[in-house]
Amino acid sequence: MPAEAGKTQCLIKPHTLGRGIHPLIDPEPSPAGPVKVYRQNTITVSPEAGAKQWQALEYGGPEWQKIYFRLRNSVEGYNGYAKNPLAEGIEAAGSRRIRGIAAQTILLAFQLAHANRRKIKKWLETLALCGERPRRRTHHRRKTKGPGTWAPTGHLVPAA
Repeated sequence: MPAEAGKTQCLIKPHTLGRGIHPLIDPEPSPAGPVKVYRQNTITVSPEAGAKQWQALEYGGPEWQKIYFRLRNSVEGYNGYAKNPLAEGIEAAGSRRIRGIAAQTILLAFQLAHANRRKIKKWLETLALCGERPRRRTHHRRKTKGPGTWAPTGHLVPAA
């Protein structure tokens, strides 16, 4: 109901009165009482009417979280990549010495385009083209010690 949502004032719902900027709804009197929309707090929307708001995944569900957080992580990772002070450094607006939001936006767009170009170039270097070996490894993993070397000697019970 619009009054419950804080969008209108209604005489049937006294707690909604006194909000001067919202229109006052005066329901027509009826022998059967107020119209149903004024008596209820919630409404049910049929699938046909709610098709516009339909989502493939239930909001907040486990599958939605899995996809949402994966996308969110990639966006945040790219933000960190573009904020690198040794490259584009988009976080430091002082590096774009020009006044005006339009000019700042255009220069920021150039910085982001350069970050995209840098990321694509780095990716292309990891591809093996024409049967050649890639010029760069895809990732650099640190060599770690085996799990048995982390504890001091004498504290691990040998497997029987």
